[in-house]
Amino acid sequence: MFVRRMAQALAWGVVSMATQAATHADGGDIAGHVELAANPGQTLATGEVTDTVVYFVPAAGAPRLHPGAYTVNSVDMDFRPGAMVVPAGSKIRFANLDQVLHNVYSSTPGSVFDYQFQKVGDVVERRFTTPGPVLVSCNVHHFMEFDLLVLPTPYASSVGADGSFTLRHVPSGPGTLYFWNPRTQIRTQAVTAHGQNVTQRLVAIKPRVTTELHLGAGS
Repeated sequence: MFVRRMAQALAWGVVSMATQAATHADGGDIAGHVELAANPGQTLATGEVTDTVVYFVPAAGAPRLHPGAYTVNSVDMDFRPGAMVVPAGSKIRFANLDQVLHNVYSSTPGSVFDYQFQKVGDVVERRFTTPGPVLVSCNVHHFMEFDLLVLPTPYASSVGADGSFTLRHVPSGPGTLYFWNPRTQIRTQAVTAHGQNVTQRLVAIKPRVTTELHLGAGS
């Protein structure tokens, strides 16, 4: 496992999806609670559970998404932010602000790329269309990691400081809930009806990074 620099500050933004989701008149809500625990050797900061995203993928398929454009900088041999959540189809610009060469690449199935060397000031851009987690690294500095989650659905919510979440205007019918935090492995849970009181426990196995959550239209 790569060694990851522990970030001291949390910087995240959430873009509301209420307008898009509310177009489904037959929709209901799915609510629940997420517990974030620490694996041996890991520690948790107060409120860190708010880095968690819960999203619902209907068995019948999700409506069209509204992708955006975002930027990840290489600064002091570190990706900033260290994690990000974006709708599928979004573009991410990787900018090298360091006075050293970087080589941004990913070997994640469905999102494989290698942009070779980038000198200071160079910018490369990638559109991410395959849903799921993507690990981006630097082929020069192997300790650099960027965790990306590509969402296939607009039915997504961040988790409150108390661990609670509510997905509103979810279409009727069965589907799958996904639970993601940049420090944990992704978890899934099948749901069959609105109003279920869902609980999930996630275990942190990696150090904390700065995280940006973009759950709706791009900014």
